[in-house]
Amino acid sequence: MIYIEYLLIENFIINFIILYVVARITRTKIYKLRLFISSTIGTIYTLIVYYPSMEFMGKFLIKFAISILMVILAYNPEKLPQFIKQFSTFYLVSFIFAGAIMGIFYILNNNYYLIKFSFSNFIELSRYLIIGIIVAIILLFSILKYYQKRLSRENYLTSIAIGLKDKEVNFIALIDTGNSLKEPITQKPVIIAEYLAIEKILPHSIRDMYLNNKELDLNIIAKVMEEIGDDIKLRLIPFKSIGNDSGILIG
Repeated sequence: MIYIEYLLIENFIINFIILYVVARITRTKIYKLRLFISSTIGTIYTLIVYYPSMEFMGKFLIKFAISILMVILAYNPEKLPQFIKQFSTFYLVSFIFAGAIMGIFYILNNNYYLIKFSFSNFIELSRYLIIGIIVAIILLFSILKYYQKRLSRENYLTSIAIGLKDKEVNFIALIDTGNSLKEPITQKPVIIAEYLAIEKILPHSIRDMYLNNKELDLNIIAKVMEEIGDDIKLRLIPFKSIGNDSGILIG
């Protein structure tokens, strides 16, 4: 004999996990009591739809309304865009869970047919539910970690333009919050660029200096500064790095 409490407990756990994962993905503050209440509502609804006299509760509009209620109870969204984000993520996570469970079922099940869920075959399906939930959680958090890493990297990238006289170059720069390098006279922050990125706007004398690896020769630097004159105001910027306590950059 299969007791209905097994079904209710498992349904509650699935609802709770889905709501918890949605909160993590949408970065919503988690209140366990709210998740508990919302999961309970979903579990009670699951029980109701199995009663023959309550078949009308299985209609799409009612399911949709219950989903809205669960999201509101779980997260208490203050603004419509926040609710839409949470609600859409709730369905996305639910579909991924369902897909993972069905996929595990077809992979592990030797019989190539769809088993209709009922209380009588609940224990048989429980193992697929458990494995499917584990796979879905791993899949979801792997995707989440990937996109968080990608978004985090993109947040530290910006497009900049550097102009010198009538020439200009554009490229993508990394915002380095640990870079405290400043020009010693004006105390302005310094942007560090690779030579190839700004080569097109540099005077020939500076290009020759870099190509001949003379950028650290103070005599050569002084000669180049004299040739350029006031057209371009070069600066010598001292810096320290690992293995180099007295480096010099030309700015």
